[in-house]
Amino acid sequence: MSEAAYSKTASREALRRNWRILAPLFLIVSIYSAGMASVLPVLPFYLRDMGATPLIFGFVLATEAFTHFVAAPTLGQLSDRFGRKRVLLASQAMAAASLFLLAVAPNVFVVIVARVLFGLTGGNFSAAAGYVADHTAPEDRRQAISILTGGVGLGGIAGAGLSGFLSEASLTLPIFAALFLSIGAVGLTLFALKADKAAPLQTGSYEREKISFRAIVSSPIIRILIIVMVCHFLAYGIYSSQMPVFLAETFIWNGQAFGPQHLSYIVAADGVINILVQLFVLGWLGRRFSERQLIVLIFGLICTGFLIASLATTIPLLALAVLCVSTGDAMAKPTYLAALSVHVPGNRQGVVMGSAQSLGALTDIVSPLIGGFILGHKLYGVWIGVAIVVATIGALLAIVRLPKTDPETQTS
Repeated sequence: MSEAAYSKTASREALRRNWRILAPLFLIVSIYSAGMASVLPVLPFYLRDMGATPLIFGFVLATEAFTHFVAAPTLGQLSDRFGRKRVLLASQAMAAASLFLLAVAPNVFVVIVARVLFGLTGGNFSAAAGYVADHTAPEDRRQAISILTGGVGLGGIAGAGLSGFLSEASLTLPIFAALFLSIGAVGLTLFALKADKAAPLQTGSYEREKISFRAIVSSPIIRILIIVMVCHFLAYGIYSSQMPVFLAETFIWNGQAFGPQHLSYIVAADGVINILVQLFVLGWLGRRFSERQLIVLIFGLICTGFLIASLATTIPLLALAVLCVSTGDAMAKPTYLAALSVHVPGNRQGVVMGSAQSLGALTDIVSPLIGGFILGHKLYGVWIGVAIVVATIGALLAIVRLPKTDPETQTS
């Protein structure tokens, strides 16, 4: 058998193996994500009917994001200690309770309490990603995590469509739908997900220190990966959070000013690109490019997209910008998480995944403030320039400081 034929056969076997392991988890995260996505479109109107101001709505979102930021590493660490399945079940049960509280909320205060509780469960993706890392070989991990994130994207699109359909009858119907979907995810986790073992308790102080998060971050490669990942999240957040504002002020769509309907086309296209890239494209690229090459490609794609978007005056050019940015961002999360996972011990997968998720939540808070401040002064060139500079720093760090070959390649 030729080397190319052997590689293709091995790839097909790896894909089948990953899908056998991940099929239940893929369904769980898809259903859970659909439930969450069905709530977000109605939440501002739900609060408005209670008399809440836009400031209160912003406070609700910021509070939820902050609790997510705090909880993600903790949930990841708990999943390392007590097992991924137990933490998934507990977080999904709390999410269901928060959705019930939201559906019956009589006032804004109860809504805030419900979203705080929900934010505390938002880090359960770290437990799911830890489960993937536990049950896949290092060389298959990037593809496996991309399948998982593809499930999140697929559920998000389905949930948004469900919300649009149900909200015509009542604003509470999408919330109850999310509640039932969350309960369904609990059932699937309980009966369909294979049980995993908790990490053994480390009794010696040396052993505990050796696998502590501080010890893990002391690794130069982990530190560089974290900085590179933050550069990506920050650059993407500066761009994506203010892109609708920029287009509304500068772009003409078939003779009309850019508006919500046109933005919905971009959001839908972004969702479709994310799913296609994560389910089908990233696995193919991962077999042909190293970790460092993929990260540089990601930064190259988003920088190209940023630049094209800033110069676009026609719909085809804008579509090309969306394709570049969406493709790069779809590749990013699975690539970074897989890269982190192969450099840490198996009994610290959860805390590392949770910390990465927490850093993403932190940049989600900071980047809109940076982008909003710059665009508030109509400094369009500075806004896109800052995003490109931050991304370029990440790319240069990856080129200079990350190893040329992957750890799993060196081992094999």
